[in-house]
Amino acid sequence: MDQEILDGLTRQYPNVRLTGADQPLSEADFQAQKHKHFSRRALGGAIGIISNAKGEIVLVKRSGMHAGWALPGGTVEEGEDFSVAFRREIVEEIGVSLDVPYLTEVERKKFISPQGETFDFLLAVFEARMHEEELPEPTDDAVAEGLEACLFYPAEIPSEMILGDREKLTRYLRKSETGDPSP
Repeated sequence: MDQEILDGLTRQYPNVRLTGADQPLSEADFQAQKHKHFSRRALGGAIGIISNAKGEIVLVKRSGMHAGWALPGGTVEEGEDFSVAFRREIVEEIGVSLDVPYLTEVERKKFISPQGETFDFLLAVFEARMHEEELPEPTDDAVAEGLEACLFYPAEIPSEMILGDREKLTRYLRKSETGDPSP
């Protein structure tokens, strides 16, 4: 884990929540994630909880690696700022514009293969409000990646989500219900 990157994020966002998670993967997903991470020299990932003015939340249904409902986002490329990567991924995957995103969580994720091989991955979780009330037609990138973006009211959020995204969303919704302004 690049401690320098983590230190930079915690300086930029002093109230960020630091979490950790072990993430067992199938052999195919582990090898694909490992190849994607190391071949692109990725710094990690940036995902987010994006809502509209009506209180609906954007989720994407992934059909490739890590198939299922997820928070939108993607890879942070070498030399890229995490918030810049998050905005770029949202434009590519969903085609919406955002208010200034706020980093609320940094997860130190350990991907684990069925054989016990591991590698660490830094995941930044942002919160942001989209300017649009509805989602536009799917972007070319979304079509190419097999992504389906949908808006959900909190009571309609799918119970099955990938890679611990449901837990991140549950923390956000709990915080929203209590009016807690902290990340």
